[in-house]
Amino acid sequence: MVRTPVVPARAGTTGSRAAAPPPRWKVSMRILFTTLPVGTHLRPLVSVAEAARARGHDVAVCAPESFRSEVERYGLRHLPAGKDWITGMLAPLFDADTITPDEVAELMRRLVTEGLPGEGALAMAEEVMAQAADFGADAVVREAYELGGCLAAEALGLPHASVGVVGRVTEFLDPALLAGPLDERRRALGLPADPRAERVYGYLHAHLMPPEYDPAESAIPTLRHYRHHTVDQPGDRLPDFLADLDPARPLVYASLGTVAPLFRAADRRLESIIQGLGRTGAEAVVAVGPGRGPALRESAPEHVHVVETVAQPLLLDTADLLLTHAGFTSVRESLRAGVPMVTVPWIAENHIIAARCAELGLARTLDWERLDAASVADACRTVLADPAFLGRARAMQRRILALPSLEAFVQDLEELVRGGGGR
Repeated sequence: MVRTPVVPARAGTTGSRAAAPPPRWKVSMRILFTTLPVGTHLRPLVSVAEAARARGHDVAVCAPESFRSEVERYGLRHLPAGKDWITGMLAPLFDADTITPDEVAELMRRLVTEGLPGEGALAMAEEVMAQAADFGADAVVREAYELGGCLAAEALGLPHASVGVVGRVTEFLDPALLAGPLDERRRALGLPADPRAERVYGYLHAHLMPPEYDPAESAIPTLRHYRHHTVDQPGDRLPDFLADLDPARPLVYASLGTVAPLFRAADRRLESIIQGLGRTGAEAVVAVGPGRGPALRESAPEHVHVVETVAQPLLLDTADLLLTHAGFTSVRESLRAGVPMVTVPWIAENHIIAARCAELGLARTLDWERLDAASVADACRTVLADPAFLGRARAMQRRILALPSLEAFVQDLEELVRGGGGR
């Protein structure tokens, strides 16, 4: 930790402002971020890292070597740690034409009990410990799915914070399911048992939505709420054709996120979405994922524009409706822009998030197994025609904008480091 003096302005030089306070010492920290190799999990960490750098701190990101280019694309320093075990867990189902609900449920059970708190977390922890020592880390900030950073910080005696890049974290990542496997990893690192997994959020947990959105998460004693903002990737811009869309028609943006399109079983749903949006009378942009564009574009109706990828935060700034898988990043970015939704949940915490959005009147929810063009068209027309959905989305947007900034999160982290972690 490097301390540099902050020189106060001279008294009498700022008009009516009060005289500057006595000189204080500014703490320059080295903050080590940790993430799984998932782009939407990295993106919120980038915003925190930029806020930290703006306050004079040094930052680096620990992630698998395969994720280096994604980290460096944002201008952040990458330190290799861990392996991409997620792809190996999901890959056996990539080419399946159909995946039953029972198969999805079993995959999610394995993710929570064997994947996230498994041997991959221990390997990540051991490599993060080595990188933290070389980097001189004062604190670790992890995305909520990545547990190796927490284990490493505990072993090193460093304060650690988590950023809620996933929604309804206390429900999907049930501490009762995490505790047993995590205690095995803790024993391997010489750490005391944590039978309730309380150390997972031992210092500070940042939730990037207002309390009204997710009251269940208030069970985390160290929870604080902050206002997120999305950092654009260098070169991000909207495609030129968007400027020429019919301004008399509403604009619908549809995406099933970055994970679902990896599965062949998602193709039929994408086809239903494309055909259904063609019946709404809206202009629609459908992001289908890398390599999926040519085949799906051939049958697209007029006014439905199929792209492989698009700068989602930029598009949401001009959209009237989002059709989404109910991933937390998509929902958070949609509500940050004040855009109501139609949700089609499938895996992970998507069902929990979709149910909450429907409960709050922010979205209509469709059944993944029964999805067809007619149901897509009907749900989209309903939300577009009912101003109450827009009103509630805008009300949630105002609540988001009233939250403290990510600079406040960095300041809270500074206080943890100054106080020795407050454990």
